[in-house]
Amino acid sequence: MQGAPEISVAVTTRNRSVRLEGMLRSLADQTLDKERFEVVVVDDGSTDGTGDSLASSSREGRLQLRVVGSPGSGLAAARNASWGAARAPLVAFIDDDCEATPKWLEGALAEAAEHPGVIIQGPTTPIPRELELTGPFTRTKDISEPNPSYQTCNIVYPRVVLERTGGFDERLREQGEDTDLGWRARELGVDLHWSDRVRVHHAVDDLGPTGFLRTALRGADAVRVFKRHPELREEGLRWGIVRYAGMPGLALALVAIRIARRSPVLALLLALPYARHLARTCRRRRASFLLAPYYLLWDLLFAYTALRGSLRHRTLVL
Repeated sequence: MQGAPEISVAVTTRNRSVRLEGMLRSLADQTLDKERFEVVVVDDGSTDGTGDSLASSSREGRLQLRVVGSPGSGLAAARNASWGAARAPLVAFIDDDCEATPKWLEGALAEAAEHPGVIIQGPTTPIPRELELTGPFTRTKDISEPNPSYQTCNIVYPRVVLERTGGFDERLREQGEDTDLGWRARELGVDLHWSDRVRVHHAVDDLGPTGFLRTALRGADAVRVFKRHPELREEGLRWGIVRYAGMPGLALALVAIRIARRSPVLALLLALPYARHLARTCRRRRASFLLAPYYLLWDLLFAYTALRGSLRHRTLVL
């Protein structure tokens, strides 16, 4: 064990061995001297050879790499285990399907020195060489400006802030734990500082038709986060209830179906905004408009998830 690092990189992973290898290579290529940072990886029960990849990276010796056992209680618990094992006063979170730009950690330390005590966040954009893979069923992240979600794909916390807040709420099992942590810190008076010097790239993964539909079934616990933090509700929701832009149009379209026989002209007018939404979705995802019914199904599943979360947490968020 070498001297205490200046910054710790906290990673949780599960069954993404190839992506994890890419992320670790990006950390090994940092301009910051490896003696100044460590990498703590929590393997959350992988069955795809992730353990072998981590062992190989450890033998190479290009990183101060430590692997921590997972408590097996969900993503929030795994993230708590990662920062709990970190030794540095700064903890940089990155996802296992991301790649850090070479000056990521150097920029994070510089920003922390200039803005002590704050949370630091930077852009997360698709991996440039994978942009051409964007298609009907791909998933990536494109975060180019500050937002109220505090995503842990690229964010740096002072350790003292993590300790004051108690870390991630392990009761949030279906997403939202990162947003909740950021807002609890904000309510304690901790500011967020955005910096373009702290940049990572996110994978563009083709989930396939079934896998992409499954993404609509995640996130019911996000409703609890909006209920817990009224300012987030005001800042992050349209009209205080709308989280996803397609929901108002979908609601009007469902009304249009009900009145189509009695008032066909009115039904057409009500359905038009949602038809435009589907057209925009197809263009954005480089998909044929023939896939519009598929995206309608995705929206219906998302609405189901939102209503399930709303009923569970007794507050309406769509």
